[in-house]
Amino acid sequence: MRIYIKNLSFSYSLDKRNKIYALDNVSLQIEEGEFFGIIGQTGSGKSTLIQHLNALLPLQEGQLFIGDFDLSKKDKESKKQLKELRKKVGMVFQYPEYQLFAETVYDDVAFAVKNFYPEFNQAQITQRVGDALTAVGLDYNEVKSKSPFELSGGQKRRVAIAGVLVVNPEILVLDEPVAGLDPMGKRELMQLLHSLNTNNRTIIIVSHDMDEVCENCSRIAVMESGKIVKVGSAEEVFKTQADRLSLPVTARLKNTLSKAGLQEDLPLKTNEFIEAVANLRNKKG
Repeated sequence: MRIYIKNLSFSYSLDKRNKIYALDNVSLQIEEGEFFGIIGQTGSGKSTLIQHLNALLPLQEGQLFIGDFDLSKKDKESKKQLKELRKKVGMVFQYPEYQLFAETVYDDVAFAVKNFYPEFNQAQITQRVGDALTAVGLDYNEVKSKSPFELSGGQKRRVAIAGVLVVNPEILVLDEPVAGLDPMGKRELMQLLHSLNTNNRTIIIVSHDMDEVCENCSRIAVMESGKIVKVGSAEEVFKTQADRLSLPVTARLKNTLSKAGLQEDLPLKTNEFIEAVANLRNKKG
């Protein structure tokens, strides 16, 4: 499903005369199947924006289409469709393991299925739970009866993601997905998200980790003071917005090499960067 946002504005203020906008005239388009990043300083509007994508926050001003869902409509029929929308757009909040609550992993993951598909029988629920746990790289038989609180931090996060995947969303939105994980945990989680970014499933991540965004996202939106100030590839974003952002390691190395006289337009993804530098070294001796 394509996401189309036009002139979206939102304020938490109840004072209509002196509104302070958390989102100010935001326009953005995210294509089906993208691996998309949203970055910006704390308070720039990132979380407010993504909470509109499955109508956790109501639309105040502007237009927002998620596939065929028009969130600007306020009629009764549109309100009835919100449950269907939330099947399609899965939201994983920061530190999702803190939202685990059930006695067993099975019950935690099954909760969404029972909520969204009350017509499912036990066999259908179990199938969905097993598929979701397998999709996040966990052994169903090994973890289904365990308390989620007995698991490692990385496993807890996978269970929390499985609890969203179990309804088979077409769009998966994650707020700071690698926050608090060690380097191995970060790498494994990003590999998982890439494996989920198949069959045109859209992945959207909000992150303060510039290296993760640079390495993994096909396009990036930069937010500042409730506005989108830049949308583009990692190379485009970190070249033109360097004064607004901390830079990923490869961008800093690129700047250092440039100051040393190497004026090459090097890629920013780590493996491509290393290969390009090695080729230049071989070429220039």
